[in-house]
This record gives sequence, structure tokens and C-alpha cells, in this order.
Amino acid sequence: MYLQNWQSLLEQHAQDAVIVLIEGTIVHANPLGVKLLRAKNLNEISGMRWNTFLIFKQANQVKTHLQSGSSLLPNAIAELCQLQTRDGALLDVEVRLHSFAVQRQTAYVLRLRDLQTQPMVKTFQVPLQSVNAGLPRNGLNHEALHHEKEILEMIALDNPLTQILQDVCDRMERLLDNGSICAIMLYDNDTEKLKLAAAPSMEAEFLNEIDHLEIGLGSWSCGVAIQTGNIKIVEDITASELWYKNKQTPTRYGFQSCWSVPIKTAFNTLLGTVDIYHRSHRHPSDDEQTLIMDAMHVIALAIDKKNMEQSLATSEDRYRSVVNNLTEGIMVIAPGGKILTCNPSARRILKIVDIESMGRRHRYFKRIFREDGSEIKIGEDPASMVLRNGEPITSLCLGLELVDQTIVWLLVNAQPINSSRNSNKTEAVLISFADTTEVRETERQLQYIATHDALTGLPNRHQLHQRLEYALSHADEQKVAVIFLDLDHFKNVNDTAGHAAGDGLLCDVAKRLSSCIRATDMLARLGGDEFVIVVEEFATAQHLKELADRILIKMSEPFVIEQHQYHLGTSIGISVFPHDGTDGPTLLRCADSAMYLAKELGRNNYQFFTSDLMIRAQHRYTLERNLRRALIDDEFILYYQPKVSLVDGSILGAEALIRWQMPDIGIVAPNEFIPFAEEIGLIVPIGRWVLTKACEQAQLWRQTYKVDFKISVNISPRQFQDPKLPQFILEVLMQSGLPAHALQLEITEGLLMVEAEHLSSVFDAIKTLGISISLDDFGTGFSSLSYLQRFPIDNLKIDRSFIREIPENQDSVVLTKAIIAMSSALGMSVTAEGVENLEQMEFLKEAGCDEIQGFYFSRPISADNFSALLRQHSIAKL
Repeated sequence: MYLQNWQSLLEQHAQDAVIVLIEGTIVHANPLGVKLLRAKNLNEISGMRWNTFLIFKQANQVKTHLQSGSSLLPNAIAELCQLQTRDGALLDVEVRLHSFAVQRQTAYVLRLRDLQTQPMVKTFQVPLQSVNAGLPRNGLNHEALHHEKEILEMIALDNPLTQILQDVCDRMERLLDNGSICAIMLYDNDTEKLKLAAAPSMEAEFLNEIDHLEIGLGSWSCGVAIQTGNIKIVEDITASELWYKNKQTPTRYGFQSCWSVPIKTAFNTLLGTVDIYHRSHRHPSDDEQTLIMDAMHVIALAIDKKNMEQSLATSEDRYRSVVNNLTEGIMVIAPGGKILTCNPSARRILKIVDIESMGRRHRYFKRIFREDGSEIKIGEDPASMVLRNGEPITSLCLGLELVDQTIVWLLVNAQPINSSRNSNKTEAVLISFADTTEVRETERQLQYIATHDALTGLPNRHQLHQRLEYALSHADEQKVAVIFLDLDHFKNVNDTAGHAAGDGLLCDVAKRLSSCIRATDMLARLGGDEFVIVVEEFATAQHLKELADRILIKMSEPFVIEQHQYHLGTSIGISVFPHDGTDGPTLLRCADSAMYLAKELGRNNYQFFTSDLMIRAQHRYTLERNLRRALIDDEFILYYQPKVSLVDGSILGAEALIRWQMPDIGIVAPNEFIPFAEEIGLIVPIGRWVLTKACEQAQLWRQTYKVDFKISVNISPRQFQDPKLPQFILEVLMQSGLPAHALQLEITEGLLMVEAEHLSSVFDAIKTLGISISLDDFGTGFSSLSYLQRFPIDNLKIDRSFIREIPENQDSVVLTKAIIAMSSALGMSVTAEGVENLEQMEFLKEAGCDEIQGFYFSRPISADNFSALLRQHSIAKL
């Protein structure tokens, strides 16, 4: 209970044995005090009376005060006596007595020095006077204690260190009263030299000589004292080896002797030296030793205190700099909400202009709320909670509406600041917070991007699946429907007006569809021209029919883009939970199947999913899986149908036709899988395989039979739109060795309806390679003479539908002759496909047709059979 009162004294005199008495008995002792009495621990000596271990040969002030035990000392007093240890040994000691009041009692602090082992006595090597020979002069002791008290007061009052050290020198010179001149040197860690700190009585010229002295032997007494950590007494400077380098300097100013005492802290850290110069040969007396050592301790205390203050100030500056430069806000709040302090980041985040004008925390914001939007009342806020409970709060996310109505989001930590007198009492709260407003906004934007379509702003596929999952998990007896929508002929808009126009149209579609649904429904865009509506809370299928009809009517209105009108139909498929499926993917798949049925039934209508469509969907799934496997397992083969010249009957080339040799089934015709391959995007890798194999085979025949043989390969519209097609063709030609003029690409009329600019670049690249282009099935599609003018077509293939009725059908005869004549006029060759009899061949030959292809000459046959055909007919004539 008494420790706090004398703690400062114990720390101040840590180098001495210290014993604390109350009512004449020991209540505390430092480790040196316990050791001096030769006890094992404090418990062994607690309760011992002073007269059981202190022996005074005669009456003196210390004994008188200890006997009275009630009077406070105005100053410390010192005497010599003997101390009896626990084992009965007698030690000669110096005892200094201090006193202070403790709970209406007088406490005495004994500072004890063992004169047998005290470093001062041992180092000075001065014979110890007998205790019975007499005591030191009390007058000098009292005056020294008086000066020590005044110096300690200067230290306590934070007087400048230079002033304190100058004052110590003045007082020492007056106390010694022997013509001594005092100097204090401080060790500079940076330069590793001694710097002059105080020497008020020194001549100015001598001061310049002793500043920045080297450390070591031969460099003044102080240099050796600081190097060894021991006191150095030099009675004759001229005869001392300690001064052999610099003895002329002090003697020039009349100094004959020098006493240098190292200044040490309680932890034996060397701070500098106290140097006493004399103009005669002198050795210090006992009193002078004590005086100098006491002065050294006071100097060490002053320097240590200043160093600690400087270190603390530096630490505080560093801490303040760190706090002020933190991006996090720091705030200290007192009970009642008063803001005690806050850093610049806190003022910036909370837009606090002046803490004093704000006063309390609730004046810089209007309200606090949680992430769910619920408001937090004053008293339930983090600061109030910590002040009330004393428990820290960490990682709490809060929103604040500031006085200017802006919203900031903070991640808050609140720590209690407890009283130093009562650790259970919270005096204030330290609030640290990070501004997460921008992070939250970024997260919100990323979340929006992740869940919404970038073009239309509608929910995307990811959010659609989440909504479906949620709706189905809460469906119970309620029905949920999925409506799958696909725009009819939307591709024509992109091809004719460009993709920017197509994007604008999709945005208009999103607005129209949104106007057709309820607030409880969800409209999402899957991608491309596909949209999905999730419908909840409907009673019967009639509601879905009415919604589908409303959509068809709304979508039938023309779309106006860049002053052009576009008419689009919408194919709609509908599936219903739980009849058609119990999970989102199944319902989407069923609605998709119903939508494809709507397209097959003429487009621009809606269809509900049925069990027949399930079988159809399973078939499509199986077909897709098998097609992908066929590509990997090399199940495709090529058949070849010859093209025969009507001039000399020779085989001019062949058309490569793909077949699927399906395991356990046999040969599958292309019309059974090519349209589906187009639909699911497999036509591009299949087309590349066909082109590669056909070119390799054609080159083999050219080399084997020495014929100018041309191979024709069908290219789908999707393949033709691949910007890498020309480069791929070039690579195939180089790898196979087939000349470019020996390759002909067959395209359909539907391809020519896409964007002309894109087509022109692909056509130009192909024509640059030297490859010819044939327009297949001419006359059956959107035949336009403008196509023949705009695109570099080399050959026209008359569709078999015209040839089939020749020569019986006069219209077919006239149209065929017209096509042949037109082609001849445009410089194009003509191929008639589907020739099955002699009459058709003779008519075409007479009409000027260049070549024929059909069953009359040969069906499509395998590569081996075609090789045999080439051997038989390489020179044959019809």
C-alpha cells in the first residue's frame, strides 16, 4: 500500500541500499537493501525495528529522528554508523535519512552505503577514517544537502539542462572552497567524443581547448575515465601517463591536478564526466569524495531525465506523425460524447471543420444506421456501449448520415481507455475507423456488373438462376413459370444496319418487354437475342397465355432505327413448375425446347412445353453429344460426286460431301445433322475438317492421275463469317500442296444477304489467293442479279428443282436457258446438278451448260471408288 508513495525515491537512488520504515519497523526494502542485511528476501526483514540493525556509538540527528519517529525532516541528513546483518556481521555504513508523510504517519527512507565496498572509496583508495575518529562536518553536509535539494527542485521544474549543469558547477566550487574549478563533459554518441557541457569558471581560451576531446589513454583524465568507467585521480598532470599527449595544455593555464569521475546512470550507462581542476597538486579528501559522488548522481539524474524527456518527446512526435498520417480516422470520446481529440483523417472523413465548435459527437452527423438500414439510437452507438460495458467492439460496419446529408460507411473499432487509478473504470473510448464508402460502392458496382447485362441493364444469366432458385424454394403449392423468348430474324438487323443498330434495338426490346410484365415478375437477358421471364403468383395457364399474347402484340410494332423500320417476330416457349420440371435448369431447358417448336411452326407464336418435346429435347441432347464425340473420334468420312464436262465428257473435278459413319448405326446423311451442327456452332470445326481432308485427297488424285482436277467444298454462312477463314484456307493449301486454282468454294444465296462490307473483305481475301467461288442452289432462294454484280462469283450451280422437270416443264426449260445465257454473258461458268437421264444431259449440252453433276453419271461415292472411276474415265468421252 506504501509502494506508490516512495517509488520515486527508490528509483532515484537505485544505486544505494534503501530501506523504508514506518513506526520504526521495516515495511519495504529494495534488492540492495535486502542484500546488505544478508537476507534471502523482503519477508525475512519486514517488521524489523531500526535499532536491531543500526548501531550508533553516540547521539546524532539520525538517531534522534528515528527515536522520535514522528517529525518530518525539512532536508535529508547523513551520518556514519554500523549495520548489523542477519548473520551478526558488523558493516561500516553511511546512512542518509529522508522522510515524508504517509496516511497521517511519518515514513523514513534510509539510504545505506557499505563503506567497505562502495566504489568511491575503493577507487579513490583513501584510507577510511575510523567511525570513532569523528564524523564528517555536519555543516558541510547540511549545506550540501541544501544545494542538492535546490538542484533537485530545478530538475523537477524542468529547468534547461545547461542551466542545471552550470549551477551544479558553481555550487560544487563553492562547497569545495579550495580553489577548484569544475567542468562537466558529456559523451556524444554520434562523434564518440566528449563535448563540453558546463564550466562557468573556466577561462574562455581553455574552454576551446577542452571541447570535443578524444576518448582513450593519453587524452586527458576524462577521456580515460569514460573509456574505463572508473574514477581517475591525477595529483600531478605533468607526471601522469594519462596526460602524455596533452599535458602542456592544462599546465599552460596553471592547472596541476585533475579529478575525473564518470557520470553513470542507475543502469551503469556512461553519460560523461565531472572534472575538478586544481592549480596545485591535490588529492580529494573523504568529504570531497562524497560531495563529488553526490554531485555526480544529481548530474546523472538531470541528464537521464532530459534524455528520457527527449526520447519521450521524440516518441510522441513519431506517434503523432503516425496517427496524423493514418488513412484511418482516430477519435477519443469522453463520457457524454465530448470529442477530446481526433486526427486529420477523422476530420476529413466526418467533415469536421472545428472540434471545439462541434463539441459533442452527435453534432457532426444526423443519424447512425446498420447495414440493413435500421437506425442506431444515441446510447446504443459503439462509444456509448463501450463506456457503459467496458468491452471492446471490433469490425463493426456502420453508416453515418453527415450534416451535409452525405452518407459515409465506416468499419469501426472501439477500445476502452481505463482509469490509471481504477482499471475497472472506463474514462474514455478510442474509436478507430476506416472509410469503406468507396469500397462499398465499388463492390456494389462489381455486384451489379456480375448480375446485370451490360447492354440492357436487365438481370443476366447469373441473377436469373439465383431468382429461379429462390422462387422454386418458396414455391410450395404456388406455380412458377419460365417464358423463353427469341427474336425472329434479328440477325438481319445486325447484317444490314450494323451491330450498333442491333444493340439499340435490343435496348428497345428490353423496354417493351418490361412494360408487359408485373413488378413481381423478372425479365432477364441470357445473351444475343434471347430473353427469359420468370413469372410467379399466377392462378392458371390463362395468365401466361395473356402475357404471351401481350408480348406478341407489343413486339409486332415496328422498331425505328436511324429512320428505318424493322419488323421482328418473337418465338416464345413456356414451361411451368412443377409439371415440366422442379429445378431451374430443367425449366429453362423445357422452355427453350418449346421456343424451338414455335420457330418450327412458323415463328412469332408461343408454345407450351409438352412430353413430346421432352423426347425431342432428349434427342437433341443425344445428337449434340454424339456430334461432339464424332469430331473427337474421327467418325466423319467424305464422299465425292464427280463433275463431268459437257464438252468432252472428262471428269473435271468433284464435290466433297460429308457423311457420318455412326457406330452401330451406319452412314448418316448430312441433312440429318448439318442443320443442327449449324445451330449449336459445331459447323465451324466440322467445316475445317472437311476442307482439310478434301484438299489432301484432291492433291493426291492430281499427283496420281496427272489430271487438272478441281475439288469443290461447301462453306456454311457461319464459316464464311469467320475472319480467320482466309488464313486457314491458305494454311490448308500450303500443307496439302493443292494449287489455289484447284479449289472451289460453294456458298448459298442466304450468305449474300449479310452485311456487304464484311463479305467483301472475306471475298477479296479468298480471291487474292486464286480460289474460285461457286453460288450453289441458284434460283431457289432470294435470287438477285445485284448479288452477281456485287460479289466475285465464278460459277453458278442450277438447282436440281429446275433440272428435275426438264424437258417436260416448259417453265423450267425457259428459266434454265435464261440462267445459262445470263451466266455466259457475265463470264461465269454453269454447273447443272441433279442430272439423272440422257434427255436432261442433251438439253443442257445444247443450251450451252458447261458441266453436269448427278446420278446419271455417278452417285456420291467413297474415295476408293472415286479413284477407280478416275482410272476408267480420265480420258473417256460421253
